[in-house]
Amino acid sequence: MKTPKLLLAAAALALPLSLHAQKITYDEHILPLFKNQCLKCHNSDKPKADVDLSTYGALMRGGSSGSIVTGGDPDGSVLYKVTTHAAEPTMPPKNKLADKELDLIKKWIAGGLLENSGSKAVTSNRPKVDLSLSGASFDKPEGAPPMPGDLLLEPVLRTPRTSASTALAASPWAPLAALGGQKQVLLYNTDTLQLAGVLPFPEGFPHDVKFSRNGKLLLASGGRGANKGLAAVWDITTGERILTAGDELDVALTADISSNQKWIALGGPDRLVKIYATATGEQLYKMKKHTDWVLAAEFNHTSTYLATGDRNGGVIVWDAEAGQEVQTFTGHRAAITSLAWRSPDLLVSASEDGTVKTWSVKEAVQVKTVNAHNSVTGLRLTVDGAMATCGRDKTISTWDKEGNKGKTFTLTNDVPVRATLTHDGKRVIATDWTGKVYAWNVADGKELTGLSLNPPTIAEQQQIVAENISALEAALLKLNATLTESTVAVGKAKTDLEAAKDDNAKRSLTLAAEVATKKQADAKLALEQADAELKNARSGVDRLKLGAFYAKFWRAKEDFTAKKDEQKRLLATVESANAAIKQAETDLKAAKKVKTTTKEEKNQLAKRITDLEKSITDNKKLASNSKSAAEKLVKPLATEEKRVQAMAAEYQKLKAVSIPASVKSAKL
Repeated sequence: MKTPKLLLAAAALALPLSLHAQKITYDEHILPLFKNQCLKCHNSDKPKADVDLSTYGALMRGGSSGSIVTGGDPDGSVLYKVTTHAAEPTMPPKNKLADKELDLIKKWIAGGLLENSGSKAVTSNRPKVDLSLSGASFDKPEGAPPMPGDLLLEPVLRTPRTSASTALAASPWAPLAALGGQKQVLLYNTDTLQLAGVLPFPEGFPHDVKFSRNGKLLLASGGRGANKGLAAVWDITTGERILTAGDELDVALTADISSNQKWIALGGPDRLVKIYATATGEQLYKMKKHTDWVLAAEFNHTSTYLATGDRNGGVIVWDAEAGQEVQTFTGHRAAITSLAWRSPDLLVSASEDGTVKTWSVKEAVQVKTVNAHNSVTGLRLTVDGAMATCGRDKTISTWDKEGNKGKTFTLTNDVPVRATLTHDGKRVIATDWTGKVYAWNVADGKELTGLSLNPPTIAEQQQIVAENISALEAALLKLNATLTESTVAVGKAKTDLEAAKDDNAKRSLTLAAEVATKKQADAKLALEQADAELKNARSGVDRLKLGAFYAKFWRAKEDFTAKKDEQKRLLATVESANAAIKQAETDLKAAKKVKTTTKEEKNQLAKRITDLEKSITDNKKLASNSKSAAEKLVKPLATEEKRVQAMAAEYQKLKAVSIPASVKSAKL
């Protein structure tokens, strides 16, 4: 039987090198722990509560109640709470894990859920601000509707050719449309058709965009197929990205934010519907019912229901707060392409079977069916109930709030993908499968230009504007000459008329005078229009100069923030290394007091002491190098901070000079 001293020696020798001195990873530390304690009940063959801990990917997907780990937040992670028996159901049910095992799990979660030594830390998606509202918001907000302020006008990516986009939405209250391009979301003013802002989406391609019901937030869902899926939320007035929800293993095809801004719903190829809390960025529910890809999702006006539609034609309505199924509608025979709520109870669904159907959730019945196109590819409703649809018959149609068909617009290029009416219903915007964007006036059917999924860079825009100004100036000279010529002709016709004696001559000269006067009026109108275009073009020069300066300012801010974050990381490394040194010194002191009786124990203890001494040396070097690197950043950061502040002041001066008072007052 071992003596207490030998037991102490065995315990000391069994302790791993200080966990502060090394990365805690799933492969090296957590999986072996799970194999010993958890995998009998939580494996791929028998995932109790739908929780499979046998692989990193399965663990990250979570269970039937949602995510079970949140990077950087052990106390907020279900896995840690149930293993410490701080929450039900306790795991393991009877005997709690040893303190050192719980400490290992805690440090793994706090360290960012590393899969292996080469992995990048996963951090919590907690939002920067509280998005939730006291109640559902569907009415027009007080004051001026939200519009972009100081946003990027320089495209994140400019490609030789564009591609189709299913991400198109119009603000419910403002002249603003959002288009999902490659690695970016583009905001356009729908009155001027000018680019109003660029929101970077570096994670991939946006597949769906939605404005919040008050019009202040924009949500985009997307990512990369078979790689990554998420939803991002921006404040459109500042361009600040304030929340990221979801960390899917495949692209997020659709998403929506509830009117009370408490929840975000996400759907995609995994056939699941997931609801995330905007307050924490954490997954609340994971709903299983769909039999194919989830292609559409929409909360109703009052945030009581969430409707989702799939590629198999299924439409399901869920209780938004509880995540429970309320109704299932099975009338469609092909994929659901869009969903929209006409009222808190009436749901409208569009399908590739060619129909647009209206359903009553409370009555659980189909209220109306419209054969809109031979295959409906998209549908959007305005706040007052007007509707735009598009289909594979290459047409886009408008509908009034009673469901009566209005104007139809035909494409000659390719099949439309999505269509929407602007907030006031005066214009229709659509995209097609080649990536082209269209716009029309509803009243006269006139096609408009200016919108693009692949806008030119500011430098290219400046060149275009310069060429346009030169052309307009040349045109003005010709128009002035035409006006002068027509004015002379009018004067001559009047003089000749006054001198005429014969009635026939008078009639002929009167007609000539009327023609000359008409030409003069047309010349004046053409000159006024050209002059207005020239003034607008010249104002565009100032706008682009301002946009170019802001792009430089934005990049300077991004670089400063990145270096500031690097300094924080280095200081955190210093703190972590010092903690590791302190722990190793404590462990070393205890190890040196251990008495051994056998050669094997002596050798193990000697190795333990050597490892601890090396840990202390390595961490002292790490702390010293990190501290030195952090100190080297102090002066450059101070210099860059002053530069950023100076650029901010210069930008405000340029802005005051460049932007007309009427625009400033509108806070565009």
